[in-house]
Amino acid sequence: MSKSNLSLAQIEAFCALAQYKSFRDAARYLDIAQPTLVNRIASIEESYNAKLFLRQRSNNRLTDLGLALLPKFRSCLNSLREAEFILLAHSKVETGEIHIAAVSPYRVSLLIRQFNALYPNIRIRVSFAASELVGQMITRGEVDAGFYVPEGNTPGQQAFFFYEYELVAILPADHLLAQRERLYIQDFENQNVIRREPGSLTRQLFERAIEREAVNINVVYELGSRESIREAVAQGLGISVVADDEHVPHDNIIAKRIVGEGLTARSSLVVRNDRVSTPLTQALIGVVKQPLEN
Repeated sequence: MSKSNLSLAQIEAFCALAQYKSFRDAARYLDIAQPTLVNRIASIEESYNAKLFLRQRSNNRLTDLGLALLPKFRSCLNSLREAEFILLAHSKVETGEIHIAAVSPYRVSLLIRQFNALYPNIRIRVSFAASELVGQMITRGEVDAGFYVPEGNTPGQQAFFFYEYELVAILPADHLLAQRERLYIQDFENQNVIRREPGSLTRQLFERAIEREAVNINVVYELGSRESIREAVAQGLGISVVADDEHVPHDNIIAKRIVGEGLTARSSLVVRNDRVSTPLTQALIGVVKQPLEN
């Protein structure tokens, strides 16, 4: 068997940059310095005289050769991880690392605290993203499991109920609607609304609700994080909706319950079938099934 010139670190660097398209974000994901990531990509290209990425500031796209290599490299990483799981199952050693994706940090952080109390030698790595992206990461095998709201049953995956949440409206404290005890979908008519980016389940649920009620809104901003939306509302730039467990109290913001259909969702731990029986995943599933302690 001939020795490969490719290292695991190089393959991980390639897959991370292909996923995030940004050297900064990919380096943060791998928990390494950005120059280290740049050097690992460059070493592959120089060793094989091959161009794998079309360099741009924050959108490093794969070349045709890079696209051809991506599924091979991902398969390599998945096989290595599965081999590690087999070894862990054989040794019964409760150590290792599990990588999960999640939409909201609050309840997942509580769960990680409970998990760490039971399994202090197992490291959990978390990637936060919009619901659509979390689902894609699970399907592609880029993470071991993910917390989000799946739409129906996905072949080859299993879902374990985590918690249920509802949408609430957040408004500037001096907004007229802030005086109401609760809001109805009709109250959003012609309001200046700050909405999440495409792929956000919060946005999808809200837009379906206003479509059912034929309510027209004035979208003033589209922002990519709950933190930026919170600040925009606090500055009086508009109103928005968030999951109730994502709302952080703020002196300039009032949260109000919204009365209407389809404004609740059930978040689950979703795992691919080929990962369900591994010791680390089973440990995580066991903690998910326990009551969550605040």
